[in-house]
Amino acid sequence: MNCGVGFRKVATSRWEFSNEKFKKGEREMLCEIRRRRAWTSKQRNAAQNQGAPQDSDEDQRSSSTSSSSGYTTLVDENKRLKKENGVLSLELTTMKRKCRELLDLVAKYSHAQEEEEDEDENEAEAGRPMLFGVRLDVQGQRQVKRKRDEIRESASILLSQSCK
Repeated sequence: MNCGVGFRKVATSRWEFSNEKFKKGEREMLCEIRRRRAWTSKQRNAAQNQGAPQDSDEDQRSSSTSSSSGYTTLVDENKRLKKENGVLSLELTTMKRKCRELLDLVAKYSHAQEEEEDEDENEAEAGRPMLFGVRLDVQGQRQVKRKRDEIRESASILLSQSCK
């Protein structure tokens, strides 16, 4: 494993390294430990050229061109994806705002409708026939009201879940 100048892995199954200049109680030796320089694309190309000699200059130019064009392609794709991500984030924000507005509108409408139904019920109460001082339930008005309430509740649940 390549782990640094002078460092070697003590055990293959553990993340433990040792260095002869890294010893307990000897601080003056610490300044002698040097970090390996980062590999740049020029150093990589030089190492590749030394490891496998090229037959012609044309092969060298095409390999460096293909690696730089591959890098350029990745950079361009990264830019495109970032732009697309920004557009999608903006669209998501807009849709969430519209969903909140829709929920507010539904809540406002249902509240107004409940008040209107309460008024209608009060008027209907007055118009329903009475028998021995008790109002009679004419043709299942309670069932109609219960069904209407169930529909309203399921619609509000459905709308609230779709906007998350």
